Amino acid sequence: MVSRESVDEVFLLDKDDFLEYLRKQRWPEEVTCPTCESADTIKKGTTRKGAQRYRCHTCYSIFNDLTETIFSEHKLSLSEMFYIIRGMEEDKTAEITQEPDRTYKTVLNFVHEVQDALNDDPEFDLAGICEADEVYVVAGEKGLDQDEPRDRRLKKGRGTFESDKPPVVTLVRRSDGRVQFLVREDLENVDEDIVEYGDEDDPTIVCTDQYSIYDGIDEYDKIDGHLAINHDEHYVVGDAHTNSCENRHSFLRNWLRRVRGVSKHHLQGYLNFFSVTLNTDRWFEKILSTDFYR
Repeated sequence: MVSRESVDEVFLLDKDDFLEYLRKQRWPEEVTCPTCESADTIKKGTTRKGAQRYRCHTCYSIFNDLTETIFSEHKLSLSEMFYIIRGMEEDKTAEITQEPDRTYKTVLNFVHEVQDALNDDPEFDLAGICEADEVYVVAGEKGLDQDEPRDRRLKKGRGTFESDKPPVVTLVRRSDGRVQFLVREDLENVDEDIVEYGDEDDPTIVCTDQYSIYDGIDEYDKIDGHLAINHDEHYVVGDAHTNSCENRHSFLRNWLRRVRGVSKHHLQGYLNFFSVTLNTDRWFEKILSTDFYR
């Protein structure tokens, strides 16, 4: 994870420099139109917030530095939004609220807005040797009605979304350690969700434990092989292990203790944010870039 000191460097900027900093993260080479991606643009004044306005010569749309970002049309100032995002890595919302003169609800709503904007990691797929494993997270509020699950020989005592202990399926690509977390209502048909991340052009081997939910996963076109480790006998047999997932679960549990009290209805958003902090040491700049729109 990026250190707090490196992120704090952003806040040594003068107030007028926040927009310039955002602009450099969004368009490191040249300004491009968010509608048609053309670089044939000209400056067209500024907005009331001081954001640079542009006109696209290709599609004739008008846009500015904040268009289609999480920062557009917000009552919060840019410096306040930067401050909140910075605090999301380590602090509870109540602690973040102590600095800006904003209500808890205002800060929490923006935290959720950032998390919801992240969605799936656009750079993640299952290629090469990968791992899949599940962990159960305690998260409050009553669950929603679910369809009747089909029999997949699920073991008794495992958590579900309805029981306020939703299962989280962790996927790790071993080649670079990139991780994706999937919050599930239950673990029925989870193999179908995992296969969606398969790479048709790169042979994919999935390593799991012997839980029955993974049976037959290599029968899908996008999965070329399946290695299942029997944890009653071994933890590692050659490439067959889920140690990378277990490592991410340790990080996940520690992080959730810091932001305790997460609603299960927002859990996926929290884990989307957490995966970004694990996948790049420049997570702050990543969130400011155009990879994540509303």
